[in-house]
Amino acid sequence: MSAVHHCGLVAIVGRPNVGKSSLLNALIGTDISITSKKAQTTRHQILGVRSTADHQILFVDTPGIQHSHTAALNRQLNKAALSAFGEVDAVLWVVESDRLTAEDERVLSILPNDLPVVVALNKVDLFKSDDQKVKAFELAKRLSSMRSWQALVPVSAKKAFQLDVLADALAQALPEQPPLVDEETVTDKSVRFLSAELIREKLFRLMGDELPYACTVVVDRFIEANPDEPKPAVEIDATIVVARASQKPMVIGEGGERIKRIGSQARQDIMRLLDQPVRLRLWVKVKANWADDEAAVRSFGYE
Repeated sequence: MSAVHHCGLVAIVGRPNVGKSSLLNALIGTDISITSKKAQTTRHQILGVRSTADHQILFVDTPGIQHSHTAALNRQLNKAALSAFGEVDAVLWVVESDRLTAEDERVLSILPNDLPVVVALNKVDLFKSDDQKVKAFELAKRLSSMRSWQALVPVSAKKAFQLDVLADALAQALPEQPPLVDEETVTDKSVRFLSAELIREKLFRLMGDELPYACTVVVDRFIEANPDEPKPAVEIDATIVVARASQKPMVIGEGGERIKRIGSQARQDIMRLLDQPVRLRLWVKVKANWADDEAAVRSFGYE
């Protein structure tokens, strides 16, 4: 370990779909935060840890901050994102590298003034023309005139471009102190939680725009593999919760084909996560209008 070691907490914030979760996964080198094209895929504050010889960054991946929906679930997700500011040493604000939307500007307006903020100009891998590069340069110049930043760093989560530069800029904003957690730790979330998230990711990815936003996954039973069994495997029973009766057959699919695909792909990812065989069983349940019900939102773990 080098003589000077920086360590602290960093909140990752931004509007939905700018690549916050992909960036977190790339920075820590493993998938702990699920990704999809659907807004506010991330619904919890997820801690991811990056440890190197000279720094340890504890990232808090927050739900995307948005103002276009006002259901209880969306209000709770915005609250979770904003509450992270009170717990961290620095902020990583993620924007797309060639534009600043009205939603981005609303996020900018609530960034704390008493914390160092690093801006990640994400998705530079999508540049196909000189015009796009000019737009990115103009955006960086515009942002520089708005306030004082710890750093502005063009990055690509997809191509792992400049991630070390970004991490170093964040580390310089953190206190000089030894690691806060074991250097082998990559997340504070349980394998039970991560298993539910992997199922939800497959649900979003396989159903796309057809999938209603108001669905969630609850793990009802998680039993560790019994080494005394002939074929030991982790046993997981999980329920996909939807908000309307008409949505249940959409998730199940004709002849159960869709839920089988969701289960098969989720099981493969959970097996990679746990590095052992998994037996996964899925059910679908209707909880009418749960996303508009504050008590139901809390009961599903969205604190």
